[in-house]
Amino acid sequence: MKRIVTLLATTIFLHSIPCNAQIWDKIKKRAEEKAEELLTKKRDKKSKKETSKAGGILSDEDYSGGVNTTPVEVWRNYKFVPGEDVIFYDDLTYEEVGEFPSRWDLRQGGAEVATFDGDKVIIGTAQYENTILPLFNNKKYLSDEFTIEFDIYVDEMSKSYYNNWTNYDIILSSNSLNNPNIDFSLRSDKTTGQVGSYDFQLENVSLGRLKAWHHIAMSYNKGKFKMYYDEKRIANLPRLNFTPNTFGIQMDIKQNSSFPGKALYGIRNIRIANGGGQLYKRIISEGKYSTNGIHFKSGEADVESQSLGIINKIVAIMKEYKDWNFQIIGHTDSDGDNAKNLSLSQKRAEAVKKALVEQGIKKERITCIGKGETELLFTDANASIEDKANNRRVEFLKQ
Repeated sequence: MKRIVTLLATTIFLHSIPCNAQIWDKIKKRAEEKAEELLTKKRDKKSKKETSKAGGILSDEDYSGGVNTTPVEVWRNYKFVPGEDVIFYDDLTYEEVGEFPSRWDLRQGGAEVATFDGDKVIIGTAQYENTILPLFNNKKYLSDEFTIEFDIYVDEMSKSYYNNWTNYDIILSSNSLNNPNIDFSLRSDKTTGQVGSYDFQLENVSLGRLKAWHHIAMSYNKGKFKMYYDEKRIANLPRLNFTPNTFGIQMDIKQNSSFPGKALYGIRNIRIANGGGQLYKRIISEGKYSTNGIHFKSGEADVESQSLGIINKIVAIMKEYKDWNFQIIGHTDSDGDNAKNLSLSQKRAEAVKKALVEQGIKKERITCIGKGETELLFTDANASIEDKANNRRVEFLKQ
């Protein structure tokens, strides 16, 4: 605190010294930047201390490479609900490292499959403007209701806001496939950017953990657009000023010599789904809600944090309608052993029940059943990667 006071006092003192205006501006700017940097460090230190007391932030040594690095409690207000009909899903399982990802098209720059922490990811190979788009026969494949999700890698960032940044710019248009209309950047210690034009600024939120994966989620519903960085909503527009029907992503990085080394950046787990996630309406009209948007690690039954949007909605409904009870039904795809899939689907259904109970829903209101691969929406013979993603689902059946 003494250092900050000293800097501020120095700044005030310098005001009284007549000097060249240009030199004065530089001195003043440096003093203000240093003061702000010290204040930021002080706030960050306090925030980390408070979060640690609450059982929050993990140390770098504890990081395992997954997106789920924050406590579940942090995601309790998350409202994102994925679309129901998966039209594109790429976890890069069958891709060869060092090659261009086979399910994508390249518009500029370069890209290839690499590995971070043992997971396959897509990286740009040129420093600027590496633009890729999913391969579709239909050039206008996004409906008037859709969601898009993917993970981004956030490396250590330079404290110089203007000279170093990483961009994960997004294309949501068929008119200009090379020019992003969502400018999404990571600069210094926060997110920044705009949607469509400078009239719609993205909210600036903390980058959170560095050298870690973070989740991006976007929803479009007949003009309305929302975007999330992890559990934080950074855009909420009542109407976009353009009509999206094609998705693409541009990755680039700018660094100067003041920040040694080249930051890592990449994307993974890309999921595009049509449908608006109209959970409540589906339950009212059909008596059930089926979703493939509750995510689990492969072969495991722990609910991942980014799935909390759906669970939070179910919790809200059950708290409002206290006479509504649900049967949770777990389904898997047909990969692997039948008996193991049956057991896994039961465990996953029970994991969803546990997540509901932890938020105050009485366990007596929920029953669970696992059906494994016995009720596939898409059969083995014709199952694509997207078909398998749609087969892996959880159903909430109103009782």
